[in-house]
Amino acid sequence: MICCRAAAVAVADDEALAHDDGEREGAIFLVGNHIRDKGVARVVDALNEPCCRKYYKLYLCDNRVGRLGASCISTALNHNTTLRELSLGNNHIGDEGARYLANSLTHNGTLEMLNLEKNSIGPIGIIALANALEHDNSSLKWLVLSENPIGDEGVKSMLRCVGNTSSFERLQNCNHCLLSVTMRKATQVDDSTATIRKMQSYLKINRLSANSSRLVVQRKVIQCVRENHHALLEYLSVVQNRDGLKEVHCALHILALLGEQRDLSTMFAVLKNTPQLFLFGNN
Repeated sequence: MICCRAAAVAVADDEALAHDDGEREGAIFLVGNHIRDKGVARVVDALNEPCCRKYYKLYLCDNRVGRLGASCISTALNHNTTLRELSLGNNHIGDEGARYLANSLTHNGTLEMLNLEKNSIGPIGIIALANALEHDNSSLKWLVLSENPIGDEGVKSMLRCVGNTSSFERLQNCNHCLLSVTMRKATQVDDSTATIRKMQSYLKINRLSANSSRLVVQRKVIQCVRENHHALLEYLSVVQNRDGLKEVHCALHILALLGEQRDLSTMFAVLKNTPQLFLFGNN
């Protein structure tokens, strides 16, 4: 296994908001009791009892919880509307357990913090979590994945989660709610320095624009264009018609004017001063 380089920055968000796991108000704190999967099943069953609905934090770190325990927790999260923080650090959830939890994130709309530190979760589990967060969850804000063998593919999947630049449509619909993704001492990562830095920048946009999803989208699109201005040309030269078919209009005219322009501000100036280009599609 190859550990993350120091230069890659162990944390995917170096300005992450502090989260105090020591705060026990409204919490069920069962750290280090080795209750295993059966004990976890009893705990999560109790969460639905009226007397337990005042608890919004559940700490189950260092309890030898495996995939079956993760399955029980996932089932509970599908219907739970009170839990805000769930800490499962230093257990044995693995990829299958992570996939169970990812499935619950597609249904749960109240969980804000999930700690999966040191759980032997590899790329398969990380990708499942990233996909759920990208498309189906808008409540989780803090995710801890430290000391897991996430691999390069796992890191890339988390970048796509918060900044999917495969198209402007996907970028607009990716996750805009995550504020922090922590990956200290992640292993089986070869060289993800650039990927982690990009993830940091998109997470920073999420934090700076947390009160306005429209502003988040605008800033992410601007950043994407700065990194790859040719994506803007492709986007502007394609029009979606009512039948869902894509037709190319005035691409040659745009490319002829902008093809040699390397400065983004110059490109915008040319587009602004040549509005007639966008009338060809009506001919």
